[in-house]
Amino acid sequence: MEASSVPTISGEEGQQATKPGGTLPPWLQGMSRRVVPLVVVLIIWVIVTEVIGVNPLFLPGPTLMWSTFLDMLPQLPGAIRYSMTMILSGFALGTGAGVLLGLAMAYSWVVRFGAESITDFLRPVPIFALIPLFILWFGIGMMPQIALIAFGCFVIVVVNTSEAIRNVKPLYMQAAYTLGAKRRYAYRTVIVPAIIPEVIGAVRVAAAASFGLDVAAEFLGAQQGLGHLMINNQLYLRTEGILIPIIIFSLLALMLDTVLRRSGDYLTRWSERTASEH
Repeated sequence: MEASSVPTISGEEGQQATKPGGTLPPWLQGMSRRVVPLVVVLIIWVIVTEVIGVNPLFLPGPTLMWSTFLDMLPQLPGAIRYSMTMILSGFALGTGAGVLLGLAMAYSWVVRFGAESITDFLRPVPIFALIPLFILWFGIGMMPQIALIAFGCFVIVVVNTSEAIRNVKPLYMQAAYTLGAKRRYAYRTVIVPAIIPEVIGAVRVAAAASFGLDVAAEFLGAQQGLGHLMINNQLYLRTEGILIPIIIFSLLALMLDTVLRRSGDYLTRWSERTASEH
């Protein structure tokens, strides 16, 4: 008998044929990369707290967390509103001032010369070490808290913008001038597009830092807010009452970062990095 010929499949078709169902869609792959680790952590959490029975003082279980969340639920809307008001106000003020100064530094060497010496001085200063000064300058209340967040965001954006300007290759400006571009046109078409990706990255870092700065700011004597809830639960050694505001802070920070990331992807859709990710 002659051996019957068997059709073969090569290339990508052969690789897909070996996998039942083919490859997953990109959006499903991205979701699985985010969901699977969380599920694993949740399973470990349940096993450690409910099965092994670790002390709730160190790690409370899901049942205790849920009951505490229900007890805190009436306080959460006002606390979230207060904290987000401070976070968004300080973030907007500090980031806006930082971006404007950064753009001015990119346009004028005089501004850059004066601002870089200030940023080099502010770079190593611990933001939290300034809390006593902010209390002396602004008193106790919402104003010093917003000022602390704004100052922290301002330093982050200005320092990163200064580094972004230093990273722009002089060859780009020389090429623009050689082709007859005026200073303003070269600034708008060469410098600004070159520093925008790093400025957006600095804004995202400042957004994340603003949540940590808010917790520190609420130590200045706030009578409400998520940070205030954490302080009260700390006094009574209620670990579950500390973890719930932390989880809420994380979710709110993730939402803000997602908005900034998508906005940054739209503004830098011309860059190779953004194009390769999609």
